[in-house]
Amino acid sequence: MNIDRTPDYESIERKEWRRNAQQVNRRLADNEPGLAKRIATYIDRFGYDEAEVREKIEHDPMFAAHFAKEPRRTSLHQKEAARWIDNLANVSQFQSLPQSGSKAMYITSDGEIQSGDILKHSKPSKSLDFMWLTGSTICYAMHKYTKEGGGNQDSQYKEMLALLRNFLPCEEEGIILMIIVDGPYYNSGKMRELRNNTRAHPPRSYAVHLEEVPDILDEYIEWEDLVD
Repeated sequence: MNIDRTPDYESIERKEWRRNAQQVNRRLADNEPGLAKRIATYIDRFGYDEAEVREKIEHDPMFAAHFAKEPRRTSLHQKEAARWIDNLANVSQFQSLPQSGSKAMYITSDGEIQSGDILKHSKPSKSLDFMWLTGSTICYAMHKYTKEGGGNQDSQYKEMLALLRNFLPCEEEGIILMIIVDGPYYNSGKMRELRNNTRAHPPRSYAVHLEEVPDILDEYIEWEDLVD
């Protein structure tokens, strides 16, 4: 992978749309519940006969493409960002963290990073997406790619603000938090608000675009070399 260039999300998403469109007929033959639900919704909206809709899907690729799985629902952008970060020179022991369960990682309101098995039923924040080592520094991160605003997207933005604010009282040494955001939704105003909620002293936190991550990690490696 060429780590000098960040993922071309638009191109990757189009390829995934086409790939998903090619799988619609197989999903139809398997009577996949998710596809069956979408067909039922289509029938309810427009009043067509189910057999007619199924036949149209089987014989018309353009029509079938309307029933393709949406790439964003498969964490496509997050997976691409994870692959890119994992290939950086100053990244080791990279992990994509589970979204829930005992091994998911959260930031409490007093700045502690704890796993789901400790927190049990109380979830103080959205779970973190990644963790890795840069030298001896443990790096935690959340990644979001967002094209445009809306109810769900605005809620995700507020979740990231909450993560940064939860981290402000953190006293644990040897860690950092990165909120990594990509896409046109994150304009200068939103980036300014995110950065206004970061820590400027250790343990530091950052609100950055993906391409900014390597330079930040380089600083930690240089600092450790000076200390040694």
